[in-house]
Amino acid sequence: MKNKTWDFLGKQIEAGQKLQVIIRPYGENYEIPATIINGENEGKTIVVNGGLHSGEYPGVVACMTTASEIDPKKVNGRIIIIHCLNTSGFLARVDSIVPEDGMNLNSDFYGDKNGTISRKIMAFLEDEIMKVADFILDLHSGSAMEKMASCLFFPVVAGDEVGKISLGAAASTAIEHLIASTSKDGFYSYGAQKGIPGILIERGYNNTCKKEDYEGFIQDIYLVLDHFGVLEITHRSTQLEKIVWMKTDYVESKHTGLWFPHIEPGMFVKKGGLLGTVKDFFGNVVFEYRAKADCRIMYNHDGLSINIGDNLASCGLVEHSTLL
Repeated sequence: MKNKTWDFLGKQIEAGQKLQVIIRPYGENYEIPATIINGENEGKTIVVNGGLHSGEYPGVVACMTTASEIDPKKVNGRIIIIHCLNTSGFLARVDSIVPEDGMNLNSDFYGDKNGTISRKIMAFLEDEIMKVADFILDLHSGSAMEKMASCLFFPVVAGDEVGKISLGAAASTAIEHLIASTSKDGFYSYGAQKGIPGILIERGYNNTCKKEDYEGFIQDIYLVLDHFGVLEITHRSTQLEKIVWMKTDYVESKHTGLWFPHIEPGMFVKKGGLLGTVKDFFGNVVFEYRAKADCRIMYNHDGLSINIGDNLASCGLVEHSTLL
């Protein structure tokens, strides 16, 4: 059935129309670039966003590219592409925070129209984006001090239906390793708590923007759109075997000092195997961190300096993994 005119963000978007907009959350002098696509025919509304963490670049390029490529007359439903949520952080070249207030948009998620700019962005996402979304695709990368193998997260603490839809979409991507997430405080995970399925995909790391990573994201976007019948694709790459990791050990540092990792993303480590060593400035060993169980390294701290509470490694536990 033919789509209707969409009254969204103060714009009238006709069926089969694509519109570039600049979002200014609640009157703030803060610009968030977005592309709004109202498909020719009815269907689901898919939200794709990049740049929530400002130093994670491949998702920004993927959003820019797909927003330009997609023909709205071939779309069933609607697509909201938010090219870069944390634009001030992107331009200031900071790793993850919004520089105006030092907040991280992926933690402690709650909106406040009268709060700081980060709270206003969160309020906008909750009040304007989540209320129309049928699915959220959140694009991320490893941070400046985080080395990572490509993986994705899907919610498992938001009800069976949300989990089932999210895992189904996860399985449609070109990502091999699917990690069950119990997080509730990021954009996509907060959306899941409100009944909106979604996934968070990780490609790339260390503030790099490699072609293989943003092209991988572009492929994932099209695969998810095809999965929901929003945009049909004619070519698919060879389907990878999917491994679901239902339990992950997140190893936090209990020490401050110099970190010397003995691991790389994608490595399998036996129980008791050495993950890395913290030393003091004189070279004395402060502590050796070891695997609590047989595991696969999903990502790990890649910088020399380490502080108490920093994440040293994410270890998918082999015992709790399964083929999809």
